[in-house]
Amino acid sequence: MKNKKISDIDKNKLIRLLPKNIQLYFLLLRIDRPIGWWLLVLPSWWVIFLNSSNIFVSLKLIFYFTLGAILMRGGGCIINDLWDYKIDQKVFRTSSRPLASGELSFFSAYIILFIVLFLSFLILSQLPKISWLVAIFSFPLIIFYPFSKRITNYPQFILGLVFSWGVPLGFASTYGIIYLENFLYTFYLYIGTVFWVFGYDSIYSIQDKDDDMNIGVKSTALTFGENLKYAVFISYFIAILFWILSSNSFIWYTGVFVVSIHMIWQISKVELNNPHLALKLFKSNRDLGLILALAAFLDMFNKIYIF
Repeated sequence: MKNKKISDIDKNKLIRLLPKNIQLYFLLLRIDRPIGWWLLVLPSWWVIFLNSSNIFVSLKLIFYFTLGAILMRGGGCIINDLWDYKIDQKVFRTSSRPLASGELSFFSAYIILFIVLFLSFLILSQLPKISWLVAIFSFPLIIFYPFSKRITNYPQFILGLVFSWGVPLGFASTYGIIYLENFLYTFYLYIGTVFWVFGYDSIYSIQDKDDDMNIGVKSTALTFGENLKYAVFISYFIAILFWILSSNSFIWYTGVFVVSIHMIWQISKVELNNPHLALKLFKSNRDLGLILALAAFLDMFNKIYIF
């Protein structure tokens, strides 16, 4: 399985039942690959549960954030594909994407992008007004990310800033204000999450390192080369340190301890020339995120109903 290239188009049985043109829209939005929105939304679950004192309010926010993550991840994928369609044509894993393959027009992509952004705005309008401002600050990062791989050796860091934005947004949505007493904890949670994303996306970048080298696109898999495993170790270590600082809860610490074992497992398995394994390790981070979500939920439940 080593060195064998893989496509990121995965038409599951449900998608295959749809008409061809509908399939293309689903593939454009990456509905066939839910791992993206899982990794985007999970940090917001952590911060909502860690800061909420009302289980019903928190679950309502979880619902809004999950819908928003599915939409915004889809919108981000469209923006990425519009920016990178020429690059995608040269990379085996991405060459079958609807815009890169020419199966879907740019006009159609822009229409879908407009619909996605409109629906995202409707969801955002249900959140406290301070959340609107926090969300707006993420837009430059979302737009810049597809361009970052052309100018920096560390585009995974930019992705970390983007994919961790659910932390400050969830914090603002929970309180309706920037509540300074817990702001430092949230800042630590955000920094830890940035390094978590940096680590797992560095593993993900193994899949494209040969194609990226040939076409001149940058990634941490190329930047660190044979030292990638050490870079992921340092990144995950920093994530753990900041996650420990982000709460004073024993339940949360227990969750962090469990996921640290998961991270050690990931690092031990990383192989620079095994894209299939890289994808498997990358996807396992959903489970890591769910473990922390469970710890945060139990911490909230403990605070509300025990003490």
